Amino acid sequence: MQSVLHRNRVRVRGSGRQTLVLAHGFGCDQGVWDDVVPALEHDFRVVLFDHVGCGLASRSAYRPERHGSLRGYAADLLDVVDAVASEPVILVGHSIGGMMGLLAATMLPDRFHQIIAINPSPRYINDGRGYVGSLDESEVMAMLDQIETNQAGWASSLAPRVMENSHRPELTDRLIRSFMAMDAKHLRRFAEVTFLCDFRSELAKVPVPVDILYGLYDRVVPVSVVNYMATRIPDARCTVLDAEGHYPQLSAPADLSSKIRQVIAHRLGD
Repeated sequence: MQSVLHRNRVRVRGSGRQTLVLAHGFGCDQGVWDDVVPALEHDFRVVLFDHVGCGLASRSAYRPERHGSLRGYAADLLDVVDAVASEPVILVGHSIGGMMGLLAATMLPDRFHQIIAINPSPRYINDGRGYVGSLDESEVMAMLDQIETNQAGWASSLAPRVMENSHRPELTDRLIRSFMAMDAKHLRRFAEVTFLCDFRSELAKVPVPVDILYGLYDRVVPVSVVNYMATRIPDARCTVLDAEGHYPQLSAPADLSSKIRQVIAHRLGD
């Protein structure tokens, strides 16, 4: 257990009966939840962690055969869950972190009471057959190259587009700092796992209740993707956030934490 806690820099806040495990998305670490945790830790036991290679998690723990696929990160997530809780947990995952949670639930469903996926996507690339993921393959390949050749230029170009909220430039600055804090080599690896994934076929296999929280103005995950997921996951509900952009933890933490509480309460009342 100690090796998992060190590998993923696991931290626990709060002491409620129900455990929430918060999984961050691409280009971030657990610090992205800093403005959300205070509203949750009084009533929940909140578990924070970094994916391998992100934040202060172990970089030496990276294994190409494991972490070359999102399934490897889902297996890491299950390790974290086993290390921190004996009872089923509620997984709160942002973006690709939400998709990790859905995959983990197909692997070991008994470990999850509920999945709360914030702006998730099973595939980011348009497939040319009617599925609109938001990106063309050529855009993704160009982005992967730029991450390694010009990380600063890539960060300063992408951050304002995915953050939105142009009237609040401090949010974009915070996201740029997060992008730049990551090692460029690992950032590209994680980008490949994220933006080249296609787990649409897994959605129908998710055996636990899923709540999708999403904003109406997200260039990374359009509403059409949310609707696509909601019609394929057996037990899925959707809740609209009062937030712009792809990172509501930064732009609308109060509304996000309120909606997290709301969907948990609704499931407990079922």
